[in-house]
Amino acid sequence: MNPLEMMKFKGMFEKFVTRHPMLPKFFARIQPEVKEGSVIELTVTPPDGEPLKANIKVQAEDMELLQMIKNMQQK
Repeated sequence: MNPLEMMKFKGMFEKFVTRHPMLPKFFARIQPEVKEGSVIELTVTPPDGEPLKANIKVQAEDMELLQMIKNMQQK
């Protein structure tokens, strides 16, 4: 991602967080609980359809990326 796209992403993300303030609070709450072996499940329910679900089991290799995301949230 080039620097201009990163700046655009940052602005869009800040607006997203303003519109959906509970999402960062949720991620902050669960952050200490996410460990190797944890299962993260996502559900998307379209307005006119069946819920779509996916999940991942956190592996040791995922922990560095999750720590980087945590550090980005703190800045």
